[in-house]
Amino acid sequence: MRRTALVVAFAAILAACGGSDDDATPSTAEPADATGRVFVGADGVESRIEDTSRIVTLSGDLTEAVFELGLGPSVVATDVTTIYPPEAVQLPVVGVGRFLTAEGVLRENPTLVLGDSQTSPLEAIEQIRSAGVPVVIFDVPTSFEALYAKAAAIGEVLGVPEEGQQLADRIESAIEGAVATATPLEPAPSVAFIYSRGPDVMLLFGEEMTSVPVIEAAGGKDAGTAAGVVGTVNVTPEAIVAAAPDVIVTTSEGLDALGGVDGLLAIPGFAETPAGQFGRILAYPEGDFLTFGPRIADLLATFIADLRTALSG
Repeated sequence: MRRTALVVAFAAILAACGGSDDDATPSTAEPADATGRVFVGADGVESRIEDTSRIVTLSGDLTEAVFELGLGPSVVATDVTTIYPPEAVQLPVVGVGRFLTAEGVLRENPTLVLGDSQTSPLEAIEQIRSAGVPVVIFDVPTSFEALYAKAAAIGEVLGVPEEGQQLADRIESAIEGAVATATPLEPAPSVAFIYSRGPDVMLLFGEEMTSVPVIEAAGGKDAGTAAGVVGTVNVTPEAIVAAAPDVIVTTSEGLDALGGVDGLLAIPGFAETPAGQFGRILAYPEGDFLTFGPRIADLLATFIADLRTALSG
């Protein structure tokens, strides 16, 4: 509970500041040698990786990737956005990667810290680096292609490049398999992703959010992007009515905080949308829909089926 209650509050809301799809991974600056591997991260900082025996991960998708690559036993701590795999959830928590404290990380005696372009503040990152610990920063991918590149790059950073490419290939194959099962939707339905932690926090996601490629791969049209939203905006009655989504997607935790579907539809504007009129409200655990990592194909397959069921009802 301590993790899931904070996942979106500190990670998903801030995901609007994610990185570029064209430069979503660190690049190799030098080949491996006796003194380690050197990488230039998404922040332009060069890191020399000499020891991967004690890794701290600062986002849930990074944790999952490290475990998928076989280095799970080397992970000594994570941030609160890690909700999978189960063994990772039992590890010490250094806090919130988006509101990082160097002391919490250094307490775990790491030899390598993995973060992303949302990790902040910069002062904390620099303090960790000043202590002699390399911090490799990855961009936040907002497309499947950037996700594959990131998986491969994590393998490069960890010294297992073949496994990294295999992970990228597995993710791509799983996503393609899920998409292949989808019957076409004509016309493409308008799908709005709404993040909520209760009636006082209602955000419409749009361009540059990880929800967009999932919606589009399922055959939908992202309502926020179509409305010109970049990142997130506060939902107003006028805005949600104008967006006119055919389907609304939200998190299970957020829907519960609103009092269920009835609570959502009681908020001005929602009942007037096609989604509200036909009861097309889909909810998923926030750690599933908003963790853009190795498990995303599982969520996509479920969402593809649910979307078609909702539209046929």
